[in-house]
Parts: sequence; C-alpha cells; structure tokens
Amino acid sequence: MIDRLLRLGLLLAGALAVALAAGYFVQAPWAVNTWPWLDGRLSNIFVSSILAAVAVSMLWIGLSGRLAGSAGGFLHVATMLGGMATVLFPLGQLRAQASLTAYAAGCAAGALVCLVAFAHVRRERVQDARPLPTSLRVWCGLYLLILLPAGTAMVLRVPGIMPWPIKPETAMVYGWVFLAAAWSFLVPLMRPQVEHVRVGLLGFLAYDLVLLLPFVRHFETVRTELCTSLTIYVVALSISAAVSVYYLFVSRGSRFSMR
Repeated sequence: MIDRLLRLGLLLAGALAVALAAGYFVQAPWAVNTWPWLDGRLSNIFVSSILAAVAVSMLWIGLSGRLAGSAGGFLHVATMLGGMATVLFPLGQLRAQASLTAYAAGCAAGALVCLVAFAHVRRERVQDARPLPTSLRVWCGLYLLILLPAGTAMVLRVPGIMPWPIKPETAMVYGWVFLAAAWSFLVPLMRPQVEHVRVGLLGFLAYDLVLLLPFVRHFETVRTELCTSLTIYVVALSISAAVSVYYLFVSRGSRFSMR
C-alpha cells in the first residue's frame, strides 16, 4: 500500500514538475513567479533544466516501480531543498520578507518528506542488480569531482562559475543544486548496482538536453569575461549527454532492462 501511494505521489509530482519546467523554459509568468525573486531568462531556463531532471526521474520511478533506484534521487532532492531553506530563511529574516521565510519553510518540509521516503525505499529490493561497469564507476567519480568543487564555490559566492551574471543569493541556491546532485553518483559508488545509477543518468540527460541549445545560442551575447565559462559548460553538457545516452541505451552492462 505504501509503495502504491509513493508511486502515485511520484507520478503526480513528476507531472507537476513537467508543467513547471515547460513554463520556466518559455518564461511563462505563472511559472517564473513561483521562484522567490526575478532572475532573468537564462536563470529561468536553468531552473527549467533542474525541474526537467527531477520530473523525468520521478516519472521513471513512478511508472517502473523500481523504488530501490530512487534512493539517491530522494537524497538529491532532500539536500537541494534543505540547502535552499538555509539560504532563504536568513534572507527572509534579514529583509523582513515573510514570503521568503514561507518559501524556506516549504523547502524544509519538502526535504523532510524526501528523507522519510528515502528511509522507506532504501529497504526495497533491487530489481536490476547488475554490477556497475568499471567505466561507469569512473564517470561517477568524475561527476563528483566536478559537482562538489563547483557547488562549494557557488555556495561561497565565487563569481564566474555560471556563464551569465547571477545574483549572490541565486549563486548560493545553485550551489546547493550542484552539491545535491552529487548524491546521484555517490550512492551508486557506495551501492554499485546499475539500478542505483539510472535515475542520475536520466536526470542529467534531461538537464543536458534542456540547457544545450540555449547555451549554444548564448555565445552570441555572452560577456567576454564569461566566454570561457560558457565554453566549458557547453563541452561538459555535450559529454554528459553522450555518457548518459551510451550507458542508458547502448552499453550491454547498464542499458535499460525490464528483467
């Protein structure tokens, strides 16, 4: 019964995330107004990519019923929402903005729900117990070497990480997004079975595909001092998308299997 309710919740949340991702991508006011402050076109597209990653992962788990594979995903979202709460709550107090404080409370509540869900799914039986290919373990390690330093730098408000100008508070929130994403690749290294990495690869593929074309087009208007950052980001997105496609659909050791 709990598993059925969890799958239904994931499907509903995934559908909502799809709608929000589309809204942020096209800059729809009803969507972008759900962000705690106005941030600009590329920032909205970045939020769209995060929502798309979450949506694809939720829908896959909800449809497939492979709850064991969602452990890293729940830790990912819990850390992201919890980190956002640590940014938004002090801002709300400092600026005396009740809306930011309420947003922070909502993020904290969402993080708690995800932790409870993680505690449940971590006991689920793994259906695709194939060992994680050695090459994929290496890629998981490389993702961690990128996500952890980049996320830490942004939480510390180091400028120039993102290829467009962003507010300090936005940088801190994005930093938590990157730090949280590390769980999607740390959990597979701790529990090296294919099922534990699939959610991370699906999510990153969605993230890459949403961002790639807008970032390529951004070369026309990027500031000179941010051109190197944009080049690195586009190269990283291209490689990440290729890695996800290969291990999800091509590699015999990790491609989709309904066994």
